[in-house]
Amino acid sequence: MRNVDVERTEHEGVWHISSVLVTAKPDQRESVRSAINEIPSAEIADVPGTEKIVATLEATSEREMAGAVQQIQQLEGVLAASMVFHQTDTTDLNSIVISDQGDTQPKGICS
Repeated sequence: MRNVDVERTEHEGVWHISSVLVTAKPDQRESVRSAINEIPSAEIADVPGTEKIVATLEATSEREMAGAVQQIQQLEGVLAASMVFHQTDTTDLNSIVISDQGDTQPKGICS
């Protein structure tokens, strides 16, 4: 496989939302949680009954998202960090498609 640099075009008003599953050394779990909380785009989601850490990331570009994941992967005490979910959303209200099926959506929800 060739190593090719591809310049990606990022679009204004697009948000990237991801979940990252993090496995930390048991004796460094709390310090890893604290370090993740220091990353501006990251938020820890509590998952009762597991030793795993789930971080939710929000970014305005794929580059920023990849940087945050890499930052988590390089934290001391992290054994593994894998993106398990990624969604792209838009803040451009002109791009929202309103249903013409006559159905009523709860306030704030479009289909």
